[in-house]
Amino acid sequence: MVRLRKPTIALAALVALVTLAACQPPPANARTIPPAKLGAPGNVVAGGIASALNPSRSPAGTNDYSCKPSTAHPNPVVLVHGTLGNAYDSFSGLAPVLKSYGYCVFAVNYGASSSSIFKGTGDIPTSAAEIGRFVDGVRAATGGAKVDLVGHSQGGSVARYYANLIGGSAKVRSVVGLAPSNHATNVSGLLTLGRFVGAVDPIFALTNWIGLPALQQQSDAGSTFFKNLNGNGETRSGISYTNIATKFDEVVTPYRQAFITAGAGATVKNITLQDVCGQDLTDHLGIVYDTNVYQLVLNALDPSDQRPIACTVSLPLYGS
Repeated sequence: MVRLRKPTIALAALVALVTLAACQPPPANARTIPPAKLGAPGNVVAGGIASALNPSRSPAGTNDYSCKPSTAHPNPVVLVHGTLGNAYDSFSGLAPVLKSYGYCVFAVNYGASSSSIFKGTGDIPTSAAEIGRFVDGVRAATGGAKVDLVGHSQGGSVARYYANLIGGSAKVRSVVGLAPSNHATNVSGLLTLGRFVGAVDPIFALTNWIGLPALQQQSDAGSTFFKNLNGNGETRSGISYTNIATKFDEVVTPYRQAFITAGAGATVKNITLQDVCGQDLTDHLGIVYDTNVYQLVLNALDPSDQRPIACTVSLPLYGS
């Protein structure tokens, strides 16, 4: 009798899952996600490599300051990357999709020097102010009264910090977080273990010294950043918040740390991706290249045009 090894069984199960999903027709009226253009990054790693020589490059379809919002989509969309990311590696998948659906799309690089490939590492309130200045430039150029912010990881929490605390409430219609760090993360328990053995805090002291304070701010529930962000209510009246989390997140953990509670006058949708698409296996990095997530973002940006999700198979890191 031949015994199958566990990796073989797992691979066979994955192949069966992909095959089954491929045979399922998309739901009627589901949005069509246009295929990526030839040469465009298909995941965060490929995007990071492609942006190495030009860390401040813009994703395709973004930062066209001659774009004027349409009646159907009056709010420019500003994409906000996460810690150690940049606009190009994070949003080369989503940005062209939003552009194809008629949005004016902008992508900000923040939290580090223009020459650094790893951005989003600086003090988060300072980064929030930087995003605010970017938003002001977008509004002035496009004539849009308000913007929609779509942020990945730290991008979700720094966008909410700007919207809630430093003057963005009158300029932001909605905040959409993709695996956002809305509460402190233990990075799958590693930080808890590291503090128990006395190893993590000295490392964080070093990263702060070399200019990476955003790492510590997101891992410490008692940080001034989180006290300010969540201590007086997690929302602001008049703003719509959508948070999309994956059960396979290995960075924002537990994954429900991405979720927030609505206060007076605000609306909140907390979406667990696998509750919508059971075969979606995407993780923290893959979520920004996941076409199921793109459809959820489009629903969040246009409440008047809600569509079913096609639910293609999406893999860790690579998305779909």
